[in-house]
Amino acid sequence: MHPKVSVVIPTVEEKSVFLLVKQIRKLLGKGTEIIIVDKSSDAYFRKLKATGAKVIRQRGRGVENAIIIGLREAKGEYLASIDADGTHDPQGLVTGLRMAERGEADMVLGNRMSGLSHGSMQFYIRFGNWILSWLFSSLYHTKIHDVLTGLFVMKREAFEEIRKIEPYRAGIAFFAIELARRGYSVKETGIKYYVRKYGESKLTKSKFAYGFNVASHIVRQIRDYSPLLIFGLVGGVIFIIGLVIGIGVLADFLATGLFANTGRALIAFMLLVIGFLLITAGLILDLLLELERRMELIGK
Repeated sequence: MHPKVSVVIPTVEEKSVFLLVKQIRKLLGKGTEIIIVDKSSDAYFRKLKATGAKVIRQRGRGVENAIIIGLREAKGEYLASIDADGTHDPQGLVTGLRMAERGEADMVLGNRMSGLSHGSMQFYIRFGNWILSWLFSSLYHTKIHDVLTGLFVMKREAFEEIRKIEPYRAGIAFFAIELARRGYSVKETGIKYYVRKYGESKLTKSKFAYGFNVASHIVRQIRDYSPLLIFGLVGGVIFIIGLVIGIGVLADFLATGLFANTGRALIAFMLLVIGFLLITAGLILDLLLELERRMELIGK
């Protein structure tokens, strides 16, 4: 008999994982399958085995690689993952599971932004997360506030669609992107997010590099599936800058009666033209992609 839920925990020498295993069993039941994917010392590996969880050695690198290794071994009807550092409240697994069971979503992300404890997340990470989450939400017509979270629950049938894909360096965003682009619904539930108790993360050493990788993959998706969003956004910003400069030149002319800002006028004109062309290019590419999709549907 297969377990109802399988929880994958990626770890590298995390002290909080032992308490986390106990919390998960208390919340989800002793029959919950817990899979720890570890890349640590032999001594730490033996300690993990003593928890009674299934422990797998990670040979590659990256948190998304560790998670997919565990998910491919999981037997549960519902699949989940949570960071091992004790920062994510495991209660989010319970609420995420309920949402998936009720059919509200194929994948549920834990939204840390709704329950940040003081000092748990630096401003630049919050800001970068906000931008990436906005891009993801705009592209896939959903409302996600925390695409960089370390907690999720998903339906098995959704995972089976992406089982064989080799993950790229984007953390849990990899799973959200690949499911959303295939038409699966991705939603979120609020969770509490605590200050890390022990040391620094060894799974993701550079938060900047991690965020940059996520951004690059989301931008590629926008380029390929919704060019109007990226061309329109960039073009709109350039057009507005040109408009502001142009209004300043016009205001000077009206005030003095002299046209003494030829250089600024040329810059404004150039920015207005570039902005307009980028927006137009986005519209044309979006139309062509929509026609291509409709032709594919007719062909089927």
